[in-house]
Amino acid sequence: MELLEEIHQRIIERSQEVESWIEKHSRRVRVPLYTSVDLRASSYKIAPVDTNVFPAGFNNLCPVFRERTAALFKDYLNRNYPYVQNILIVPELLTRNLYYWENIFVLKTILESVGFKVEIGLVSDEIRDDVIKFRTAGGKELICYKIRRKEDQVFISHFVPDLLLINNDFSLKCPEILKNIRQPVDPPVEIGWHSRRKNVHFEFYNDLAVELAKILEIDPWIITVETVLERDIDFDSEEDRNRLADKVDLMIDMLENEYKKRKVEHKPFVFVKSNSGTYGMAVISVSSGEEIRRLNAEGRKRMRVTKSGKPVRDVVIQEGIPTSIKDTYNNVVGEPVVYLVEAKVAGGFLRLNREKTEFDNLNTRGMEFVCISFGREGACERRECEGFFPAAYQVVSRVASIAAGYEIEKVIKEGTCRD
Repeated sequence: MELLEEIHQRIIERSQEVESWIEKHSRRVRVPLYTSVDLRASSYKIAPVDTNVFPAGFNNLCPVFRERTAALFKDYLNRNYPYVQNILIVPELLTRNLYYWENIFVLKTILESVGFKVEIGLVSDEIRDDVIKFRTAGGKELICYKIRRKEDQVFISHFVPDLLLINNDFSLKCPEILKNIRQPVDPPVEIGWHSRRKNVHFEFYNDLAVELAKILEIDPWIITVETVLERDIDFDSEEDRNRLADKVDLMIDMLENEYKKRKVEHKPFVFVKSNSGTYGMAVISVSSGEEIRRLNAEGRKRMRVTKSGKPVRDVVIQEGIPTSIKDTYNNVVGEPVVYLVEAKVAGGFLRLNREKTEFDNLNTRGMEFVCISFGREGACERRECEGFFPAAYQVVSRVASIAAGYEIEKVIKEGTCRD
């Protein structure tokens, strides 16, 4: 794509300035231990559309990127927690999602490969047994232990962790058992989806992207993504749907004007998303407010709740970016997902979806994952996958990770956990 090539060239030409700018912000704010960033790259724009502070797809990383992830983890943990030997991973309780448990298995083995002792601890008031076993998609067995607490220290039956590594977004509430404990918790539980808000994240991202655009001497529109908050939406209320539809039409009109100025040929569209939550839930793509007004019962039901049954109240209207990534041989569209440790690129993969078009949300039923090299035979063995990461993917993802750091800082300043 010409756009990616142009940005790549600008980044190469200004690499020292870009790296200094990233380092400046990384020192200024607490960058998350790890993040995953869903990107959309088109012929005219590249931007993040979701940033996850508790990434759950380590199993989709090829061996080359798992190796790089391990090295970055070791560097981060040795610098920030030099005394740490015992790590307790705190996962979701997705008992029926075998692929999620494969993710936890891979995350555990990545950490073990660089010398850490790793166990898995569960947070749940409903668990009665001390030991619970889960099966992974690869047929492996994971042994997990109920987390217990004595005074200001948590532990499992045979293991006292030096560090708790959170892989649970705690959508509904902040876990009481992990509050005010002596062991470090990373990422902090204060920034689960009980407190995070997408509009806040994208405000920080867009501000940073404007700064980066000045360094690269490009139009900031190319790497920003218009995102507007609309509060208190009940999709079963005709009045609320009309109010939301009016805001959708305003953004569509604004995008049409921008497209005319930049000679973008296709019709604009937007994504309407829950302002909190992940896993691609409570997301719809529309090209007019009328589609919101006429949303049928099934569509309204889809937008009522997000992960863990959390009711949707506030939504964001976000500029839609069609993906230009396509496996033409298999006629399937895709989008890159980039994994980072401390805002350093660890690797990534492609999310493909045979049931969707370039205008749709791909993070839904029918999705599959392949190496960033489009799964070309032997590419990982020859380490060719490393060459499929354009500089634009890397830098835009790093900016999104830093934006998550500013978001974390804001959430914690505002009063930590929301119960």
